[in-house]
Amino acid sequence: MSVLLSIEGPIGVGKTSLTGILADELKLRGVYELSFRNPYLGRFYSDIERYSFPIQIEFLVNRFRQWKKIQDAEGDVVCDYFFYKDEIFAEMNLKGEDIKLYRRIYNFMVEHIKPPRYVIYLSASPEVLMERIRKRGRDYESPIKYEYISRLCRYYREYMNRYTLSPVLKVDAETLDYVNRTDDREFILSEIRRFLNTYG
Repeated sequence: MSVLLSIEGPIGVGKTSLTGILADELKLRGVYELSFRNPYLGRFYSDIERYSFPIQIEFLVNRFRQWKKIQDAEGDVVCDYFFYKDEIFAEMNLKGEDIKLYRRIYNFMVEHIKPPRYVIYLSASPEVLMERIRKRGRDYESPIKYEYISRLCRYYREYMNRYTLSPVLKVDAETLDYVNRTDDREFILSEIRRFLNTYG
């Protein structure tokens, strides 16, 4: 199996919803990151400095295990993340000896990972993301602060600007509601099909 498409972007931007739509429209298997299973998640946003390292290692191991399983099976999938996103959060939250140890582990793992054939990068302003996070009402996300989301948007933007392992379609999702509005869904599907045809 190969990852045909990875959907990326900061928290609340609409990755999982778009993954489901593309799985239906393109007849692919949808694969979803099980973030909520990380035992540190509920505590992380309340005490980022304390829990940055354990939550990062837990995510890294789980992402590596899931990505390897995808690679080693048959057929194409659309995934609501890509393995390399792990670096974004590590660069943002880890420091000192923690980032050095993380780098050693990550560099070993990434040698066994294949990049997705295509990446769709969704972006939106911190204000819009905070509103979407508030509306979906997940308890573990309730402590998230605007400053954290603002930094995350910046780190995502900088990382995706230098990412070169796959063709990237950048989509401004600020005003898009492809779940509830047919016109928005048709627009983003048209953009994605054009992108795939260009690099296919």
